Amino acid sequence: MEGTSMAFNCTKITFHGECKITGTSADNPKGWTLGFIQLQFINTDWVYYRGQSNADGSSFLQFARPPALPKGGCRDTVTPGAIFIDNNTGHDRTVAKAGAAFPISMSAEFPDAPARIYDLSRKNGKTKKANFLQEAQIELHFCTVLSLMSPAGVYQHVKSVYWNVHWQYRFQPTNFGNLSASWTKTPMGGLGNMAKVGKNVDGPPTDSRFSSIITSPATPNCNLLTVAAHRSPNVKESDTWVNFDVTH
Repeated sequence: MEGTSMAFNCTKITFHGECKITGTSADNPKGWTLGFIQLQFINTDWVYYRGQSNADGSSFLQFARPPALPKGGCRDTVTPGAIFIDNNTGHDRTVAKAGAAFPISMSAEFPDAPARIYDLSRKNGKTKKANFLQEAQIELHFCTVLSLMSPAGVYQHVKSVYWNVHWQYRFQPTNFGNLSASWTKTPMGGLGNMAKVGKNVDGPPTDSRFSSIITSPATPNCNLLTVAAHRSPNVKESDTWVNFDVTH
């Protein structure tokens, strides 16, 4: 818990990649760049709220379906429109300089720790009563690509890896009048709570969903999409306790 919010955090994962470029004395290495590109392609993100009594109603907030979140993948960078990951200045890429002697060793490294945070309660618009956080599910799937860009802007994808984080918990306040008191937190079984990293694969990802978005200038920015979705989620409310369809 963080004040009046429930926070979902995970252990940091760090990616590190290296390569070496060679050439002749007549070649100019200026502009060759090694960095990481990260795409997000699966997003589950919803929360369910319920009143203290049936007459207080229930609420469902969906952050990962249209219109809150458009369909399709996105690219994960701090700067909108950027291609390479840019969250670890001085370490997240190597850019070769003019006059550097071949061979040139290049490296790139960046950390990531996806997280989500939700209010502990919200006012039900139908009953005008407080609804309290009852359940949340988050599934975030990524593909991270180590890529070498030529001075002409042509990308050679060297390695790729898939990874994900999942959370699913049910909650119950121990004191409805004091939300800063301890809460009962129950993890859901199966694949609800896990983190997994796949094997490194040589070359670009073979998934057809990525071929058109890896380096496209038109690819949406994941952080902007997430902020917008959490500002304007799809909201369903009921004047009683109901089980909402979490797939919409």
